[in-house]
Amino acid sequence: MTATTSAYIQQAASQLQQGLLEPAEKLLNQLNMSTPGHPDVLHLLAMAAKQRGDHTRAEYYFRESLKAAPHQAAVYANLANMLSDIDRADDAVLSYKKAVEIEPAFATGWHNLALILSDVGDHDGALAAARKFEALAGQTAQTAELFASVHQHAGEMKAAKKALEGALKREPNNARLWNVLGALLRRSAEFTDAAEAYEKARSLGLRDPDMFQNLAEAYYENADITKAVTVLDDAVKAVPDSGALHYVRAKFCWEAMPGEDHLAALKQAIPKQASNISLWGAYFDLLSHEGRFEDILKGLSEAYRFNIHAPRLSLAEAVALSRTEKVEEATAVFEELLRADPDSAPPKLNYAAHLMKAGDPEKAEKLCADILANDPGNQKAWTFRGTAWQLMGDERAHWLFDFERMVNPIDVAAPDGYESRAAFFNAAQQELDALHRMQSHPLDQTLRGGTQTNGFLFRLKNPVVQELYAQIKKAVKEVISGFPDDPAHPFWGRRGEGFDFSGAWSVRLKSQGYHTNHFHPEGWLSSALYIALPEEVKAGSGTAGHIQFGVPTMEMGIELAPGRIVKPEVGRLVLFPSYMWHGTIPFSSNEPRMTVAFDVVPKP
Repeated sequence: MTATTSAYIQQAASQLQQGLLEPAEKLLNQLNMSTPGHPDVLHLLAMAAKQRGDHTRAEYYFRESLKAAPHQAAVYANLANMLSDIDRADDAVLSYKKAVEIEPAFATGWHNLALILSDVGDHDGALAAARKFEALAGQTAQTAELFASVHQHAGEMKAAKKALEGALKREPNNARLWNVLGALLRRSAEFTDAAEAYEKARSLGLRDPDMFQNLAEAYYENADITKAVTVLDDAVKAVPDSGALHYVRAKFCWEAMPGEDHLAALKQAIPKQASNISLWGAYFDLLSHEGRFEDILKGLSEAYRFNIHAPRLSLAEAVALSRTEKVEEATAVFEELLRADPDSAPPKLNYAAHLMKAGDPEKAEKLCADILANDPGNQKAWTFRGTAWQLMGDERAHWLFDFERMVNPIDVAAPDGYESRAAFFNAAQQELDALHRMQSHPLDQTLRGGTQTNGFLFRLKNPVVQELYAQIKKAVKEVISGFPDDPAHPFWGRRGEGFDFSGAWSVRLKSQGYHTNHFHPEGWLSSALYIALPEEVKAGSGTAGHIQFGVPTMEMGIELAPGRIVKPEVGRLVLFPSYMWHGTIPFSSNEPRMTVAFDVVPKP
């Protein structure tokens, strides 16, 4: 390699580090023509393609670089990083293993191998890799975090806590370690200790937005809503440019303090940072959840005065135009978004919803098919594609939305020690009632006229909640065991060797309360378990308070009849595909309607 070639390679590497993608790629392509097969050039071309989001091309260049020079630990590691990012964990494991095989003293390689092995469930392998990292890096804070992560993934919370506490004895003023300990304690439902750990991190100068949010939620879980609000007020002062923190504060105030202006702090912050896109984005997202689309358009006019232009704002404009019946204007903005970034899924999905509302399900279906070609597991694309099929009269709609076979009601048994199922679910209601601390429904969720618990319900150490969790797991396992073997199907085909819960919460609806028709984009199997029902729902002859399937959200303006309606009964669990439209029909009663809901994801 000539000195000139080496200098050009260094120049291209520097450009990539600075985010100067186009000049870097131009220079690298020239180098690839003048010095074909050069491993460093191919490696940098791979990194450029990865930075652009073209993972197929990136993998090609990584592997070409390794063909040219097989003993490159760094290239194997970077390939593994990318494979991990695109959920190819097994391939990532192989690549990390190759990296540390080539370079046994590659500490970062052992560190990342430990994490990915932990992710795929190889606990022994993860611990062995973590010990290799410790041998190379010593007993550092990073080592303690690694062991804590590996133990936590295996459910060994005491061992994870011990690793962090040992490190804090050595480094008592390490704010990051206190923050990690707070997260571990919060996950273990030790909320008082979690708040103390987060406060220690804050006192040591940590100003991480996630820390503020988690501290506020720890206080909330301790039923100290006043402290939670104070923390979030402090947060937006400490990190005033964080749209995410402003969003969390506004959402929390909406639920905790009805009647207050939950947007006040955000509206005060925006004029001081008028070019801050994250603040504008948070503001428009919050307005969208309230259905205030005219206000979004007014806000966008103000933002554009500051010469702010970003895909996030253009998408907000397109959706607001669609929701305010400005069909042609919305279509024009959506088309411009797709021309600017043809591979981006969010504009395509929102455009698909707009097209179905405008009477063009064929084009909507094609957009969804394009997304699924690159991302077969995109739940929202399956929901919208199925809806388009229904509007087109395509028989594939029944293949995707088989309401009779896919909606599975099952009665949950009471555990030993209760005289009846009624006694068990009455006890569950009493325990869950105490967890409903807010005054209003979550701003960004689908329920109306009620409240929802915070965080992962099944992490709580409440004995009745844990009994309920155990009985739910048995019922879910029974239902899944009866699923057909159909590997090509986007629902049936996802069944794995087991399952995990990716979220769990309780909802308490009051009179005229309901869930808007919706789906769950992150789950596989979703649910409604009825804990308590008003007499009007239990004894009524109509469908008030029932759960319905197959009706799209009202905002789409699509007239489709329910594919199935299920009457709730106390102790009955209804399981269904997460991508299936579902919602609650309003009811009238002085008694609440309480459910526990959760999402299930398959284990590989």
